[in-house]
Amino acid sequence: MLTCSVANLEPEETAHGLLLSRTGRTLGELWLLVDGERTLAAIASGGEVVVNALEKYILAADVAFERLDWVTGAGLATTAGSGWTTNREGVRFRALLGQAVTAAPGIVVDDEPDLARLAQLAAGIPDWDAESVARRNPLETGLGALVPADVGCYPGQEVISKLRHVGGLRRRLVRLQLSAPVEVGASLERDGAPAGEVTSTALQPDGSQLALGYVKRPMEGERLTAGEARALVLGPGLLDDIPF
Repeated sequence: MLTCSVANLEPEETAHGLLLSRTGRTLGELWLLVDGERTLAAIASGGEVVVNALEKYILAADVAFERLDWVTGAGLATTAGSGWTTNREGVRFRALLGQAVTAAPGIVVDDEPDLARLAQLAAGIPDWDAESVARRNPLETGLGALVPADVGCYPGQEVISKLRHVGGLRRRLVRLQLSAPVEVGASLERDGAPAGEVTSTALQPDGSQLALGYVKRPMEGERLTAGEARALVLGPGLLDDIPF
């Protein structure tokens, strides 16, 4: 069902993966933890869509579902004195990058949502809503590392495998360095022709912006334009395992 291997997980081990549709579109993102005889599934993104999809398979497998409140897990971040709010995105981001999340040398982002967002963009981690991850192919949204080539038997596998080995991605999520602030949704151009759009931005201390955006056939190090601003393509993100 999922893009991560679950069968061989030992107690207290975790796995991070996606639930895809048969056409290879992303339905949800999950973290799994083996706890004794149970496997706890924290739905980081996708919510009821994921629950409804998994419940369809109850009759086909010897399993039972029990719904637990998200705050049971999210509350751990606050009770541990970390200073992070109890929301899905904060917990997801901290789990991805570790307990000490730094946007730049010497800048720790606890209690600083703007710096946290800057660090997220610096790592190239897509936001579920801003980057419209839902219903997109994970290779397009920079989540290729969550769809390992050596894991099989999940919905959408044939589509993902074909894109990996044959190609065909029309655009990719990339990290961008902007020379001046631009609005989310701004068009990106290559030699005067449309090349993509900016989906997220975060202001840096020097006045420039880090951004994420979808770009057609990107090349690391190439220079695009966004209005009057220059946009340098920095390359793929932390969870993108396909080189440009």
